[in-house]
Amino acid sequence: MSLETTSPTRMNLIARRSQIKLAADGAQLLQGKREALLKELLARARELLTLRRELERRGRTASTALTFARAVESTPAVRSASLAGKRELRVLLTTEKVWGLRMVDAEQEGVLREPSERNLGELNTSAHLLESMSSAESMLEQLIECAPAEANLRLLGEEIKKVSRRINALEEQLLPRLREDVRAISRVIEERQREDVFRMKRYKRKAAERND
Repeated sequence: MSLETTSPTRMNLIARRSQIKLAADGAQLLQGKREALLKELLARARELLTLRRELERRGRTASTALTFARAVESTPAVRSASLAGKRELRVLLTTEKVWGLRMVDAEQEGVLREPSERNLGELNTSAHLLESMSSAESMLEQLIECAPAEANLRLLGEEIKKVSRRINALEEQLLPRLREDVRAISRVIEERQREDVFRMKRYKRKAAERND
C-alpha cells in the first residue's frame, strides 16, 4: 500500500477488509463456474471423440469407394457425375445458452440421397460410382454433425481461459495487494495507538509529579 495515496485510517481499514471479502467471494464463485465449465467441456469432448471416430471411419470408407470408382469409371467420369449431382444443402443452425455461452447445433436435411435424386441414369451408372457418392454424402453428414461440436468445444475452452485469468487476477494480484494494504494500515494504526498510550502515560506521570 502507498501511504501517499491511501490514508491509514480505520475507515480505510474496514473498506479494505470488505474488499477482500468481496474479492474472495468472487474468486470462489469463479472457481465454481470454472469447475462446471470443465465438466461440460469433458462431457462434450467425449461426445466429439465419438463423432470424430465415426467421421474417420466414414472418411476411410469414402476414400476407398472413390478409389474403386476412379479405377472403374475413370477420374473424368467421376468428376462429371459429381457435377451432375451438385446441389444446395439445407442446414439449420440452432443455439442454446450454457453457462452464458451461446452453443450451436446443426440440424441437417437431405444430405443422404437416393440414387434417383442425383440426376444420374441409374442404368448407366456403375455400382462403384453410386457407392462412392453415397459414402461421400455419409461422410459429409457426419462432418456437419462434428462442426458445431468442435466449435462449441473451442468456445468452452476460451471461456475457461477467461475465467482462469480472472481467478488469477483476483488471487495473485488483487487479494495480495489488499491484504498488504490491511497489514500496512494496521501497522500504522497500532503504532499510533502505542504512541497514544505512551503519551497518556507520560501525561499521567507529569500530572502525578505536579500533584506531589
